[in-house]
Amino acid sequence: MTSIPSPALRHERETRLAGSLADGAVYLFLLLLGTFQITHYSHFPDFVGDVTYPDLARSLLENGSYQIRLLAETTLPPGLPLILALVGKFTGLSPGVEFAAIAVFTTLGLISGYILLRRVEGRGVAILASLLLASYFPLFGFNIAVVFPEMPYFFFSMVVLLLALRIDRVDDKPLPIVWISVLAAAVVSAVLIRSVGVALLAAFISWIAVTFIRSPKAGQRRATRFVIPLAFGLAAQLAWSVWAQRHQLLEWQLPGYPGSYTSQLAVKDGQHPELGLARWSDIPVRIERNIVTRTGGLANILVRRHVSEFWSSPAVFGVFFCIVVGWLSSVRKGGQLHDWYYLWYECIFWVWPWDYRDRFVYPVVPLACLYIWRGLKAIRSHLLRHPRRGGLVLALIAGALFLCSAAFALRKISFPIDPDHLRGDHLQMIAAALFWGVLAVAGVTALIFPHDKWSDFTRAIRPALPAFQFSSWVALWLGVGFLTVTGIKTIIGIGHNRLHPDLTQESLYPELDASNWIRTHEPANLTVMAREPEFIFHYTHDPAVWFPPISDPVALMAGVKRLHADLILVAHHPNSYWLPSEEACFQALQQAYPSTFRLLYRGTLSSVYAVAPHGNSGRSF
Repeated sequence: MTSIPSPALRHERETRLAGSLADGAVYLFLLLLGTFQITHYSHFPDFVGDVTYPDLARSLLENGSYQIRLLAETTLPPGLPLILALVGKFTGLSPGVEFAAIAVFTTLGLISGYILLRRVEGRGVAILASLLLASYFPLFGFNIAVVFPEMPYFFFSMVVLLLALRIDRVDDKPLPIVWISVLAAAVVSAVLIRSVGVALLAAFISWIAVTFIRSPKAGQRRATRFVIPLAFGLAAQLAWSVWAQRHQLLEWQLPGYPGSYTSQLAVKDGQHPELGLARWSDIPVRIERNIVTRTGGLANILVRRHVSEFWSSPAVFGVFFCIVVGWLSSVRKGGQLHDWYYLWYECIFWVWPWDYRDRFVYPVVPLACLYIWRGLKAIRSHLLRHPRRGGLVLALIAGALFLCSAAFALRKISFPIDPDHLRGDHLQMIAAALFWGVLAVAGVTALIFPHDKWSDFTRAIRPALPAFQFSSWVALWLGVGFLTVTGIKTIIGIGHNRLHPDLTQESLYPELDASNWIRTHEPANLTVMAREPEFIFHYTHDPAVWFPPISDPVALMAGVKRLHADLILVAHHPNSYWLPSEEACFQALQQAYPSTFRLLYRGTLSSVYAVAPHGNSGRSF
């Protein structure tokens, strides 16, 4: 007779089946989204965004050199160009091929992040985080507009964390050499794709060191298992750093870019290098600004709403506090590699001297969601176990934040042009004050509530807790479902628009327009000075040099002569990435040397000037 499975066994089988179906649904969703990304990239015959990585890949494939505009590239590590060159060897280096490669890495990265969260926290959190990140339409727009290393790095960093987790938990002795080899290859790939991959190396060292302190035997075990991948990663980073230092050739003596990332960390403002090097007093201000902007940016990714960047906002302080609590609860017993990686990754960007960009957050969104979730659970648990202590802390923190938010709101209303350049409307500040005010009242209530009544109160509400938790889960899933559906709807609209894009709406159209004019109206091999020299070189095939953000006309003119610039291209962008803007810099130069420059072409958004003959110039004035 066939035995009838017990109810417990049937329940286990049903749970596994439901989990497998959920996994399959997530994988199918991500694969469909990746396929849509492959077919709906920006359909131009050539790249109209940043051309740096495609041209570096072409240089590797066609010339066997790591160069762009005839100069060795010493700032950007060669990982992504090497991958693109390998792909291009078999398929060519057309935009369709390279955007397809980015789509594949995006899909694999999202799947890897989902698997990691499922293993360390559970399927529910993994699904929520994956849906929110995958359906964030600016991520889709970013991936179909430029070929950048964020998504390949995202994939390889998730692979490193997954493999480290598996190797650490396996009991086999000796370990399969293939696992160690794949982990070492993934670490090297991550380090060579983005320089911030050093966070992985720092995480390995921190993780092993903390384990040694807690348990020398466990520390020795982890050191033995991960010494080879760590050694390979350190060797790759060292080799790239030495090569870059030996081949570095700077056109201008400016602090920061295009020097090494280490030198860039030393400047006061990466986009305004004339401000010089940072002082020690600048560092706390920078860290506070970066924490606010990065946390606000993360909240914007998760809720798809503009978040005002003031530190007492619930979407800033509240999210950051949850992340800190969740991270601390994760490392209470030593933590895992992903815990230390997240810390080092964030520390690097806390001291980053450049403006916030979403792309710097994308690779760690799954981990941020993990710590937000763990932080909420830890806070809830503490409040239930220690209501009066929790009430005191809540009253103090929420009360202080209420006062700060109210002050921000009053200042915003009183002074519409805020001297501190706080972004966001006063309504969010008023809402923040109300939110913290309610929490402060709740904290005071918990604090003054008679101690002997708490046990009666908790017993009274205990029967209602399951219904409350169920309702909270339903509300959470409905909210995430709504955000996912609306995000996918927007993604579909963006994708269809990119099949027939308007070239004049592209951000680098002023440079493209001027490049086309130079190519068709000027002799070949004239040296062009421009703020986007790589782009100009890509389209004109003429020598191109950087038009730096230098307002001193004497220093600029000395560089024009030293670099033998024949043409100067001035693009007119409403919001200049570099400061001072190229228009402001050229205006100062033209006023100081009015007879040196002659207007050759004025387009809608760009101008081209000839430079008076000097030295070995190839043109007549």
